[in-house]
Amino acid sequence: MTLPLANYDYKYFCGVSYPDRSLDHDLRRIRKSWEQAQSDRRRDAIYDYLTAVYEIVQAWGVERLAMDRAQRALKLSGLFASDQPVPIAAVIAASMSPGKLDRRLVSKYSRALRLAAACECRAKKLERFIKDRGGLNHCAGRFSRRLGRQSKKS
Repeated sequence: MTLPLANYDYKYFCGVSYPDRSLDHDLRRIRKSWEQAQSDRRRDAIYDYLTAVYEIVQAWGVERLAMDRAQRALKLSGLFASDQPVPIAAVIAASMSPGKLDRRLVSKYSRALRLAAACECRAKKLERFIKDRGGLNHCAGRFSRRLGRQSKKS
């Protein structure tokens, strides 16, 4: 028995392209989510933004094009694109205002989302996943320990 393919699976197998215009549109949508999270007073407003980042990178991963698209996202945003960017970090960096780009914040959010990806968390359950593990800081620290890095507090 075969399972039906999700829309992005179908597009990948049928060879539908993802032009820069479409990528830029997606980045603008995520950037708008970032701006809303920054202007919202709710403590949990950041989770809408993080979910948007997580969803797009998960879709790229299914298509096995996350690295390529991460490089393109950085270039479209006028940022330095390394040969091997971390896709989640690239989308976060590309969606923040260049003037407000905080490398530590990018790193923290990226590590928390990479932990969720490593644990195969679904995007719809991302907020609950992070909260159940102690929040963003704990998830980021947990991912660092998973990589074999020691936190400075230890």
